[in-house]
This record gives sequence, structure tokens and C-alpha cells, in this order.
Amino acid sequence: MEYRWIGSEQPHLDELSIKAIGEVQIGVFGGSTIRGARQNEDALFVIQDESRSWMFTALLDAHNSSQSAELVIQLLHDNKNDLISICNSNNAFLELEPYFLHLFTNTGFKDKCRKLIGETSCLLCFQQGEFLWWFSVGDCMAFLFHPELATFNQYGLNQRQFYEWIGQVNTFELSVPCYTVGRRQLRQGTNYIVLLTDGVLDTNDGLYTDYRNLYNAIVQEDLETGIRTILDHLSRQGARDSATIVCWKYSNKETALTPSD
Repeated sequence: MEYRWIGSEQPHLDELSIKAIGEVQIGVFGGSTIRGARQNEDALFVIQDESRSWMFTALLDAHNSSQSAELVIQLLHDNKNDLISICNSNNAFLELEPYFLHLFTNTGFKDKCRKLIGETSCLLCFQQGEFLWWFSVGDCMAFLFHPELATFNQYGLNQRQFYEWIGQVNTFELSVPCYTVGRRQLRQGTNYIVLLTDGVLDTNDGLYTDYRNLYNAIVQEDLETGIRTILDHLSRQGARDSATIVCWKYSNKETALTPSD
């Protein structure tokens, strides 16, 4: 299953959109036009294998135009077969980072980036069984929600980086490209994987900058209801920036690591 969405083509200004694509719930609020929203520069790419044994998602939030997000989505689509092959392999968690470094540092891709207007944040996430991998450029956020983690106020996987992009301004033009990558073991029981653009966080009241509020919205309800709760709040706040949420849950039957004592 492949799903592509480009905010410039379906902006959802002044409206909420919530849909299920396979196991994934996707929520979008394009921004409030009375507060100055004119376009939606978010984008999304999702692949889930037929047996539903793994999930790959790419969430983008472009700046100054949607061209950079569109270019990355096209890059992923053009290389879909190679990506699926890696995700199906036993070494996926070792192969994904060098594969994307190869794609993003390719001379032809960087040449295309130089001709763009604007640049994009890019968050990649792959989940297979009890493990999760992410690759982050910029300020999109990834979360792993589980009661055992919440006990220690552990919610986020990455940190917002405000000076990283792919596009006209490009971290992969640096002599040392800067990005964040990580892996996490899921806890036993139901885990919630949540990806979002910063429009969810940047409201006047900053409600969801307290990640406990995100957790309570997502975990205490079914996914669709939780996403609607979040997007309804953004709409009532008259949020100007577009906001996109991607969420799925996974029931992990494996025993997760715990301290020896």
C-alpha cells in the first residue's frame, strides 16, 4: 500500500481532514485563512507492506514554497522498489540510514535542490515488529507513547531543529551533513507512534508543547477521536500554520528490556 499527499494540491484550509489509510490515521488542518493562512506546504508519503509487518512514513513541512516537499516525495516514489526491498530485508535497521544518505547526497538530487524556491523539514520513520527507526532533518516531531514511558515523562523521540532543511538551503551540502537518527525498542503492550508538523505545537496557548496533553489526547481515545480532539483545538485557536498528524498503534507481544534489579 502506497499513499501520497501534497498539501499544495489538497490544502484543507479552514477545514479538518481525518482519514484512515491501512493501519495509519492521518489528520490535517490546513490553517485559518482569517489569521493569514494562504497555502499548505506539508506533505506525506506512506508505505505499508501487504502483510502489515512493517510501516514506513515520510512527513515533510516545507518553507517558502512547497517545491522542496514535492521533490522529496517524488524522490521517495521513484525509489519505492528499492526502499521496499530494504524494508523487507533482515538488515533494514542497519541499511536505511546509509541508503537515505546516498539518496540525499546524490549529485543529481542536490542539483535539483539548488534550483528550488524554499526548503523542507523531513522526518522519516520505519517500524517493524518491536523496533522503530527514525531519521530527522528539521523541526517535525516523532513521539512514542506508552504508559511505562509516560511514567518517566518520556514522550518525544527527536528534538525540533530549527536550522536544518533539504532544498534550496540544504544540510546535505555541508561537509558534514547534520541530521538526527535513532532507534527505539517498543514496550510490551500497545504502543502509539505519532508524527507531526510544528503547526500542531505553535498555537497561541501552546497547549501541545506540553507533550502530556498530546499523550492524553491520543492514548485515552481511539486514534480518530484523539486526532479530532487535537485538530478541533487548533481550529478553535485559529491556528495559522498548517498542521499534519500521522499516527498508528502497534501491539507488542515481546518482553521489553527492564533493569536487572
